[in-house]
Amino acid sequence: MQDLGVFHSLGALWLRVLNELETKGAEAIYTDNAGESAEVKELLYLTAEVQDAALPDAIIEKHKVQAEYDWMVRNFTVQEEVPELHHENSYASRLYAYMGQKNQVEWLIERLKSNPAARSATITMFEPLTDEGYIPCVSLLDFQKTDGKLDMTAYCCALDFGCKAYVNLVMLHLKRNYGEGRHSLRKADLDRKVSPLLHERQRKGAGNHRKRALSVTK
Repeated sequence: MQDLGVFHSLGALWLRVLNELETKGAEAIYTDNAGESAEVKELLYLTAEVQDAALPDAIIEKHKVQAEYDWMVRNFTVQEEVPELHHENSYASRLYAYMGQKNQVEWLIERLKSNPAARSATITMFEPLTDEGYIPCVSLLDFQKTDGKLDMTAYCCALDFGCKAYVNLVMLHLKRNYGEGRHSLRKADLDRKVSPLLHERQRKGAGNHRKRALSVTK
């Protein structure tokens, strides 16, 4: 287990993980359940903590690939089968219509409203009865109320930091903020974006990094 410590910027965490992968990552061949393979560098059991991150993040805005960014945002916001993921369900489908039945986000909010001290406010992205060719990288989200603030722990079986992981960080940040806004019963319009300046403490596991040309200036 390697703990990278505390960050106050999602972009700073992203760059740190990329550096760790380039300097310490082990060469490996990653093969998914559909038999597709790629050369990767990987680090196992990596954790980090993010506090008080703000969006937009200057580092991410400077270095993001717009097509990657838009694709992942759609994955988190549109309920559909995703062709690039072997036609498995999007993250949005898993969050808001789990197994075609359960809105996990609303369930989570109601659970914390009824019991703010709950230690079982946990939702999953994995749909074991149907997932075959694709297993979601973000596997489980656990929420706890600590000192009046909502903490989110994200467990990830793998994150592709050479490609789309930075967008995962952004979207998980927004989902946590949405949960805090709803849980605290703020009077603001719940359909608009919740302020990204809310306190945040996230712990994230990191996985592999696909090899590709990267030009990142710190």
